[in-house]
Amino acid sequence: MDFLAHIFWSGIFFNRYKRLIWAIFFGVAPDIFSWGVFLVYRIFTPPSFFRPPVINDIPSWVFTLYGITHSLVVFSLVALIIYILKKGIPFFLFAWSIHIIIDIFTHSKFYLSTPFLWPISNWAFPGYSWANPRFMILNYSIIFFIYLWIFFRKER
Repeated sequence: MDFLAHIFWSGIFFNRYKRLIWAIFFGVAPDIFSWGVFLVYRIFTPPSFFRPPVINDIPSWVFTLYGITHSLVVFSLVALIIYILKKGIPFFLFAWSIHIIIDIFTHSKFYLSTPFLWPISNWAFPGYSWANPRFMILNYSIIFFIYLWIFFRKER
């Protein structure tokens, strides 16, 4: 799913949570720490910044970061370590796992599938591409109506 939609969905899932900003951060963190790093890299490697990247031209380290940040295995290990050290897991951390779960179903197997079992397996669910215009319209329409519902629910 696209970056902005992850922000909105994190806001939906955690709208009653007092640390909403942290939930939103962890809801987009997998993309910040993979594709965001790549974006910064591209800014400093002109003229490639001004044209869409060809998948074969993306450095392998980007896919390693993508595997790390989009893995439920890695998320589980991080959550376990935090649980052992802190005797609990901050609720906002689960926005990271929600990001991964959303991406599993909204990334096509043919383009940037979600490596949610990395490093154990590279198997990917054959999801439906979030970049499909019909899906984008549906997704943002659902987001809009849920935010309307949240707003009017709070008004009562």
